[in-house]
Amino acid sequence: MGSRLGSRLRRGVGATILSVLLVILGWLVWQQVPHSIPTRYFRISDLIVEGNQRVPTATIIESLGLAPDASILEVDLPTLAAQVVRNPWIKTARVSRRLPAILQVRVSERAPHAVVVAHHAYLVSEDGLILQEASPAEMSDLPLLRLDADRLLGTGERIDPARIEQGARLWQRFRQGALGPDVQAKEIQLKGDGSCTVLLGPGLPYLYFGEEDGVQRQLDRLARVLEMRRTTLRELEYADFRFADKIIVKPRSKEGA
Repeated sequence: MGSRLGSRLRRGVGATILSVLLVILGWLVWQQVPHSIPTRYFRISDLIVEGNQRVPTATIIESLGLAPDASILEVDLPTLAAQVVRNPWIKTARVSRRLPAILQVRVSERAPHAVVVAHHAYLVSEDGLILQEASPAEMSDLPLLRLDADRLLGTGERIDPARIEQGARLWQRFRQGALGPDVQAKEIQLKGDGSCTVLLGPGLPYLYFGEEDGVQRQLDRLARVLEMRRTTLRELEYADFRFADKIIVKPRSKEGA
């Protein structure tokens, strides 16, 4: 029995040593491939870019910064991916090899989530990244948020995504008819203390909201207040929803009163 166990042990050790030697040999062969085979065989001959809709393929290829004679075996894939995502429109990038000479880039893009006005109007993504300055055409269907900034902002900078989402959700409440189909938010001002001011447009009151949830409950409460007072929204100067247990409304002043 001892002889059989010794034989099995020797075979196991031998197999392990052989596996290690094969791994080392494979690594040495891989290291020598660029030198033993002509470099031009592994020169990148084609670039495939997938997943992009807004960012031009040529822009993504240019961001890679590849030399004309770059070898598919020598490029650093994580570094190339990091260079691609410097473009604020690119959310993720994955670069891979397809031997012998094809480099493949797969990206996912950000989408505009809101327009933030802070000295200039910017398209901003859901994760708060400034994508670019917004044109009038691009501002028509997106939440319009105004932010008090103490300095000029620029493309690629990030705004607190929680504030962006807060303003965008509030905007959607009015798009869904929270106070009737004819009452829409024209602009939402994001204040430094975390509160919001909703501008409904000429002839309609300002609405002040705090940080907490329960927006729909407060709006329903306003509807009841208007019904009890037998008045309309247009007869208010403002409505303040920043308190959990009450609403403060101020009627418009009348001439002579």
